[in-house]
Amino acid sequence: MTVILPEIHDGELRKIEIPGNGTLSLTFETIDRVTHSLRLEGVERFRCDNLLQGNIVFDIQRIEDPSLDDLARVTSMEDRNSEKGRNFLRDQQTAVRQGELMFLRLESSYGCVMDALCRGFRIA
Repeated sequence: MTVILPEIHDGELRKIEIPGNGTLSLTFETIDRVTHSLRLEGVERFRCDNLLQGNIVFDIQRIEDPSLDDLARVTSMEDRNSEKGRNFLRDQQTAVRQGELMFLRLESSYGCVMDALCRGFRIA
């Protein structure tokens, strides 16, 4: 696991933009009122649950070896009882392990978990 943007610890997520062109932008404000943006590129899957006003961001992690459960969550395949579903998740896991995809996770102070599968990211 690698922490991305460690300076946003204890900051807040201010904006999520999904322009529909395979990109997604997250804008954060630190406790010092400095704004940082993380632009995800080549987004294949994105999931955000339990986003609440006032969630304090702990970190954004790049997970190099996600579990099948992590991948099932971001792909909405928690009920992966079929062989085809398990094979798809294993293929996604292999793509992350080989660096073809990135698995990113945002964790917050209470409840909000955001996961993404993407090709890359840029910090602005």
